[in-house]
Amino acid sequence: MRLYQGIVVLSWVGVLGLVGACGQKAPSRPVRSSDAGTILGPDGNPINPTSGVPVAASLTSFQTNVYEPILGPYCSSCHSETFAAKPGADGSSPDIERAHTEFLKRTNFNAFAGVDRTLPVSKMDWKTGGHNCWEAEAKKCYDKMSGAINAWLTDLAAAGYKPTPVKYPNTSEQVAFASATPVAIAIDQNNYVAQGVDKATLAAPFAMATDDADGPIKSYATSPDTTAPGGNNANQAQSITFNMDVKAPGTYYVWMRVKTKAAANSRFFIQAGAGAVTPVAPGATTNWKWVQVTTTANNVTTPLSLAVTAAGAQPVKVFYRDPGARINMVVITQRKDDFNGDQFVNEYKEVKVPLKVAGADGAAIVATIWEQTKAEGKKSLGVTGLKIVSSAPLKVKNIKPLINGLFYSNHATYTIVDTVAGGAQPEIKTGGSTASTWLADIGVDQLSFSFETLEVAK
Repeated sequence: MRLYQGIVVLSWVGVLGLVGACGQKAPSRPVRSSDAGTILGPDGNPINPTSGVPVAASLTSFQTNVYEPILGPYCSSCHSETFAAKPGADGSSPDIERAHTEFLKRTNFNAFAGVDRTLPVSKMDWKTGGHNCWEAEAKKCYDKMSGAINAWLTDLAAAGYKPTPVKYPNTSEQVAFASATPVAIAIDQNNYVAQGVDKATLAAPFAMATDDADGPIKSYATSPDTTAPGGNNANQAQSITFNMDVKAPGTYYVWMRVKTKAAANSRFFIQAGAGAVTPVAPGATTNWKWVQVTTTANNVTTPLSLAVTAAGAQPVKVFYRDPGARINMVVITQRKDDFNGDQFVNEYKEVKVPLKVAGADGAAIVATIWEQTKAEGKKSLGVTGLKIVSSAPLKVKNIKPLINGLFYSNHATYTIVDTVAGGAQPEIKTGGSTASTWLADIGVDQLSFSFETLEVAK
């Protein structure tokens, strides 16, 4: 199983509220091994944590490999009423049988997705600090808990037991993310007008540079760090001129994509149309970010607006203020608040996953994705939406994206879906945001889907 650095992947068993921080209130009474309770598996059906487990062999191995070296000495002060029973005040022996049953609830052997995805191990993930690790190095606790559960599983296998792999209903075929193909996202040009610095006119001290590759807009404009600050008044000769091709009249607001060095400087001036020259102070950032241009009067800050009375070229000028400030794009938009700058700079792709639907041959679900983070061990994909490609509309409900055959609880954006999609209306609507983030590596991982309901709409 793959680990994603910096991210704790919590399985569905997290709803049990187990393995919380020390100091949490204990249950009002001990939970005996006979009180298995009703626990729901990933498919929503009740499971019993001891079902199928050879209890005698499991109990012995659990005590030897898990309880005595880890739970008893290190966890009982916080979890004595559940999986880390401790000796009673009267000197009575700890209730190992109860601890065994309670710990089985955390390992989820009835719907198993690997040792690293059991709650006890994921909580010990050293990349996020580890959960109350008793060692000087948090990774040692993670390794020790992983090794203990693996030893337990080895003994269970010798007794003829293997965990039941997690199963999902109505699964699609599985395809590689690497099969995704580039796609152009249609931008509403009546609402958005964008221009990169590669299309602008630059005057000194601004100069073009391309050493900070960042998606499809790889060029940016900046000034040498040795350039003297420009002071508090814009010099009209020191500018970047954008001629924005406006398609429709209206009131527009101005956004800049910038990277600056310090909050107190690294500023620009900007002038939209024939309006006043306005200072822009984006604040320090080591990454590219979108900044809305604002004006302040009488201690009230409002977005800078540009009134356009007719279609045609509208000049937007950026003037020099501080050395080293970088800019690679200006956008004017009629959207005052709901601004989506990602659509201009991300390289979008579509991954098509064939569906298995009686009466709808050739149906597929298509995800539009982009590489959100690319650092090794922290790779993730942004998802702008899903659509159904089918000759007939399909009834779809509770969609779970499966990464390498597994569902992550923080990929739950589409689990609330209960709709009809396909045919003339391919987009899958959630009733809220359709964007999501998937913890996946586009070059390595596989994608499939599970549906609570997937059928031709009646």
